[in-house]
Amino acid sequence: MTPSITRTHGVKLNPLFTGSPSGERYHAQVPIEWDVRYHPMRSAEIADMPLLSSHLSQFATNPPITKLHLVCDLLFPEWEIVARNPTGVTVQDVLEAIYETLHRLLRIHEWEGMSLKQRSRIEDIHRARCRASLDPEHARLAGVRRADCLLSTTMFAGLTSLVRRREQWQVVLTLSRDFRPRFR
Repeated sequence: MTPSITRTHGVKLNPLFTGSPSGERYHAQVPIEWDVRYHPMRSAEIADMPLLSSHLSQFATNPPITKLHLVCDLLFPEWEIVARNPTGVTVQDVLEAIYETLHRLLRIHEWEGMSLKQRSRIEDIHRARCRASLDPEHARLAGVRRADCLLSTTMFAGLTSLVRRREQWQVVLTLSRDFRPRFR
């Protein structure tokens, strides 16, 4: 019998995603600071500086792979995040795949499958996002986005556990709350 999980066979995640060349993130903060509610090309940073094209164009793995599936326990299983690039998935491909998946509107059946308590919390987040928008009415009419369902757990906290599972490369996306100090 063949096991469903195969080791990485030497494929490593880019240290920008892990904080260490070995792929273990437990001892180091991930270099990329990014709130996944906002477009990464406008809001992601490294050491309080915008991401540069030299960062974005780096391959997500070494050696490069052409397709990478991201999984996260905080997301509905059907919210599939897949980064693709025929010449090798880049840092930019991964960040944009995360953003595009979470920026989509919530579907009616997803909303109806939630408890009243979940809906109430998500509505609070949605209203706050609309109030903060340059065009609050447009944001309100557009509807609830998947990212609203993350509540306050919206900070990119890295990628871990790169494995080949059922003929596809898979990695775990970790999100956390924003614990950065606030300046007034």
